[in-house]
Amino acid sequence: MDDDLVLVVTQLDDVTADLVIEELNGRGTPVVRLDPGDFPHAITMDVHADSGGLSGAIATATRLVDVTTVQSVYWRRPRPYTAPGLTGDDARWAIDQSRYGLGGVLAALPRAGYVQPSMEGP
Repeated sequence: MDDDLVLVVTQLDDVTADLVIEELNGRGTPVVRLDPGDFPHAITMDVHADSGGLSGAIATATRLVDVTTVQSVYWRRPRPYTAPGLTGDDARWAIDQSRYGLGGVLAALPRAGYVQPSMEGP
């Protein structure tokens, strides 16, 4: 796990984010790309909240992110949460729970500042 990590929240084929990641890598800044559309089937998390704040990790297929090391989040066009194999009310419920779970953890990262391109809405 790396200190002072930048979490790039975007889809896999975002070429603009690729340029940002390339620049950060060139500067020696640790970077992890994460797409909420992959949660919970390809992204998992084991995060705990207590009086000391958040602790734990988010795991992608290739990386493990200690939530206490995330210093910045670059939020750019991630895919929406999904519920593969579910339909109707079950899918809506699963998507809402994913958004509240992973989305809540991302919103509460203890040290992270957010960067979002101004051309996109919240």
